[in-house]
Amino acid sequence: METGKTSGTTSLLSKKVKIEGNIQGDEDLRVEGHFKGTIKVVGDFSVGQSGVVEADVEADNIVIQGQITGNVLARKQLEIQSSGQLLGDCQAKSIDIREGAIFEGRSSMLRSSASPAGSTPSSSTSAQPEAKVNPK
Repeated sequence: METGKTSGTTSLLSKKVKIEGNIQGDEDLRVEGHFKGTIKVVGDFSVGQSGVVEADVEADNIVIQGQITGNVLARKQLEIQSSGQLLGDCQAKSIDIREGAIFEGRSSMLRSSASPAGSTPSSSTSAQPEAKVNPK
């Protein structure tokens, strides 16, 4: 996975923490606990195996090992690992869904020349090609 151009720091929401609200930032974020709201980061976002996210998420790269319920927009790559669950729609330039992962929703590919600026994961109404899922 291509890493984002952030300051090299990662904020962590640990296992025993539960937060409700909105998160915006210019660094990477990892959720191991429970979050409900919206997340928009300029950097990478990951949900650990113990993480539960009920939110629309926008980030450069998104890695799911836990669970996301909501729509996601990965400006570069979305990766749903074998322990991961995405219950919602996704948009990304690259989508990698591993064998054993759960994905219930619709996927659309972002075009390289198109800028996702100003769009939200739930605002896409144009027909775009569907992603192909090939288990590894």
